[in-house]
Amino acid sequence: MSPLRTLRFCSTFAAALAACSPTPTLSDASDASMNDGSVSPDATVQDVADSATDSGAMRDGSSLAACSFNVDCPADERCECSEMNGCRCTLGARGTRRFGEACTTGNDCASALCVEGPTSFLCSDQCTRPSDCMGMLPRCVSVPTVGQFCARLPPDGGADAGDAGREGGVSSDAGSCTGACATTLLMGTFGAARGNFDRAQHGRSGTDGVHIEAHFGGSPMCPSAMSPTPDRTLVIANVRANGSTATQTYADGVRATLFDFRGLFTTAPLLRATDVRVTPRYVDRGAAVSYEVTATFPGGTIVGGLFAEHCPSLDE
Repeated sequence: MSPLRTLRFCSTFAAALAACSPTPTLSDASDASMNDGSVSPDATVQDVADSATDSGAMRDGSSLAACSFNVDCPADERCECSEMNGCRCTLGARGTRRFGEACTTGNDCASALCVEGPTSFLCSDQCTRPSDCMGMLPRCVSVPTVGQFCARLPPDGGADAGDAGREGGVSSDAGSCTGACATTLLMGTFGAARGNFDRAQHGRSGTDGVHIEAHFGGSPMCPSAMSPTPDRTLVIANVRANGSTATQTYADGVRATLFDFRGLFTTAPLLRATDVRVTPRYVDRGAAVSYEVTATFPGGTIVGGLFAEHCPSLDE
């Protein structure tokens, strides 16, 4: 999984990062015929790295140790990402912008981490507790393969899950699913581009199946013909919600499709996963479901966890 250092956020719970390569342009969402559920997270980051000083052989003067932040690298190197090598310590000047200052790529930041804030991209940094984070990036979040870093708050709009604003929305009481189980944080890594999905919903499919849509951008309400188009959507189909705790895979019929309306990961109208794995964390079909997800696509992966409340408009 190659990493990048730009991070984006949008709804319920999210994180995203992108590093070292040009920040993707957020052009107007392209038209596409699909019913968009509202699950959207967006973030970009580098892969979590081994200690920079454990690099071993030096090539072209660079240690090439795996990294997530500049602090993982020797003092004369910076954490830089590429599609071929992922995130590695390479010779080069580090950014000078501090936490909360505007950035375009991770190379602008002293930390090597440029994330999406409420209105623009901001330099972030690693964290171990909420008190490490402040201002526009007040949340300390954890992303698989990256680590912990400061992120923006999710946008308003999804807090009152049980009122009339959410057609058939599930109650906020998710039983035994709390904390990470009740959080959507999926990270996509496609070459140097990284972005997350921070919101998810599900519909019932057949007698025991669920149809899941995770998003970044758009509206947190249940989708309708009038819903705004999200920046990107991950659709996961053919997942069985039959009480089994076993991991379900592509071989079992699970399928995943990426719609990237803003072109962060791909300019193709859609990408179909070549491999998918979903592991249940909590399943109450018609109320809320939670899964760990790994989806492999041509040129990239989407990995993390999702929590999806029920939307009748997604029922099949």
